[in-house]
Amino acid sequence: MQGLNYTRLDSIANSVSPYRGSLNRFPIGSRRHNTKYFLVGEENKERVFNIVHGQRWTHVSLTEQEHKELEKQGTPRLNKYQDGDGSWTYYKYEVSPNILGVVRPDNTFEFTGGRYGQGDRGIMSEYSSGYFCTDSRRGGMVWMGKLNGNGTRGAFPIYHGMRINCETMRPIKPITVIGRKVDRKVGKDLLAGYTDFYMTTEVMTKAMDYDVFVKTMVEVVNEHVPSGDFYLDHKEYTSVADKLINTAPLDSAMLYIFAWDIGNMRWNLRRFVDSQMSRYSSHEDTPHTMFLNLKRRLNKEIYKAHEQVFKKVEYVNGEMFPPSEWGYTVMVDGVEVKQYD
Repeated sequence: MQGLNYTRLDSIANSVSPYRGSLNRFPIGSRRHNTKYFLVGEENKERVFNIVHGQRWTHVSLTEQEHKELEKQGTPRLNKYQDGDGSWTYYKYEVSPNILGVVRPDNTFEFTGGRYGQGDRGIMSEYSSGYFCTDSRRGGMVWMGKLNGNGTRGAFPIYHGMRINCETMRPIKPITVIGRKVDRKVGKDLLAGYTDFYMTTEVMTKAMDYDVFVKTMVEVVNEHVPSGDFYLDHKEYTSVADKLINTAPLDSAMLYIFAWDIGNMRWNLRRFVDSQMSRYSSHEDTPHTMFLNLKRRLNKEIYKAHEQVFKKVEYVNGEMFPPSEWGYTVMVDGVEVKQYD
């Protein structure tokens, strides 16, 4: 956050006039960008700067009496609506500055926002030596970029209350990112029991065209699922598929594919059954492609059900940590902290 360092903001506050109608609201950059500013405040008798981007709207529930009283006072942004049972719901919106964080005299930036949208992340990226993004496979919001200005790339998960040095982008408190990876030897032994299932199913799906595959799947669901229901929870289908792996591998594979909606098959089969449409979707995976996607999904479910297949890995001091299917835990001072979504 080099562009939001304390010295620069302090200089702006001492040399630039505040926005009209305010004594403590100053531009971060161009004065014309009046939704991007900072507020001068005080904490523990020290001058601090709250970085703001736009407004935050907060929903506040009200009783009928509170709503009437505020209505008499001319309070703006009051709302109400009637529920299906005839009762009324009353609420209002409170508008406040959308504070992204606080810059303190020790030249640190503290993340205090409730959440960070794309625009918020864009502004913070603009003033740092890297970029902020949300990555579901890295646990949520992360910063990635150069550390210490020496070209070394690093990455940090961002959590509520986290403080970083504005110059180096390093956290004030060391962060340990704990992940998991599959022990390939243990995983190979675990999947050995599925070898025949995969080999048989692959051969059969390679030999089938899409129309035959769809019609066969309809027959499979009707045969193995009570009442041939196409709208049950996915676990209802996978529980049947589990029992058929060794005795009817193709039927098992089709039930898995349908349950997990691989290749949009739940949608396509419903359309086929309901309207007998000859074309099922604008994009059709081949049966073999669906098999390959099934294999990846089923392997993942098998791994998740057997904790012994995983090895723990740790990343410290801003080490780049790769995207992962298995999630990450962020530890600070030996305590797990919640990463921003």
